[in-house]
Amino acid sequence: MLFGLILCATASADTVRIFSPYSPSHSATPAMFRIIDQANRAQNTYLFVLEFRPGGNQTIALQALDSTSLAIVAPAFVENVSEGRITESDYVPLHALGDACWTVIINGAITDHKEITVGGVGFGNATHLTALALGEKYKFTTKYIVFKSNNDALINMAGNNGIFMVVDRYESFTAMKSRNANLQAFAASCPTRLPQAPDMKTLREIGIDATYVFNITVAHRSMDPARRRAVAAILNDAQKSLGADEIFKLSGMRIPESSAEEFYSTSIRQVRRLQEKYRNDINQSK
Repeated sequence: MLFGLILCATASADTVRIFSPYSPSHSATPAMFRIIDQANRAQNTYLFVLEFRPGGNQTIALQALDSTSLAIVAPAFVENVSEGRITESDYVPLHALGDACWTVIINGAITDHKEITVGGVGFGNATHLTALALGEKYKFTTKYIVFKSNNDALINMAGNNGIFMVVDRYESFTAMKSRNANLQAFAASCPTRLPQAPDMKTLREIGIDATYVFNITVAHRSMDPARRRAVAAILNDAQKSLGADEIFKLSGMRIPESSAEEFYSTSIRQVRRLQEKYRNDINQSK
């Protein structure tokens, strides 16, 4: 009887698809799954479903949006706006998973190269901008290769298949270190030092002006405002109930203290500033 009631409730709920620009192996996915699970448990008006739409420098997920669905955006969103692939005013931020507190992982000594190959998920994103800033400091050029997830790039690097640098979770580094002893945790891509590696300096501490990987859930402006407010409240309440410690444990994401709108504005502005600084290098990478 209980199973039948659950099926009935699920069938009557209004489905809200959330399109991710990553593959399922992306490090932020576990946290999003838990938030969605909590959101679905807390109410029965909406049924949230995470769908993966990688590709197109993260535009495929946005192109799938309609007036009933949501999508996740990351720093490459700013590059896509700059290139005219999307219109920023079409999207409204509803929920912010926050900034990643991840690790710059390298395959050898960073000073031994005149060019390094970097793996990431989008041109002009946080990994790309970090690599360009490191190149400016250590005098190397950057070749950038796009993968469906950072973890896919890390697996490639662990197998010595050409990738020299990736930004991913510290736990991903320790897992891959057993496959390739040459891998090094170079710096924390985070505003503060990582609790898992307190002796490792942050990018800021080594003189790198960098942004971080952020994930923000947006709706298309055509979504009914009442629906936007409702689904935003459900997702934000679900994240709050899980708590910052649980989100960090699941995906290394540091949830913002500000609203989704404020976090979106600050994050976009910072990425845009760095993209303008490295515009020629980004264009040459494509």
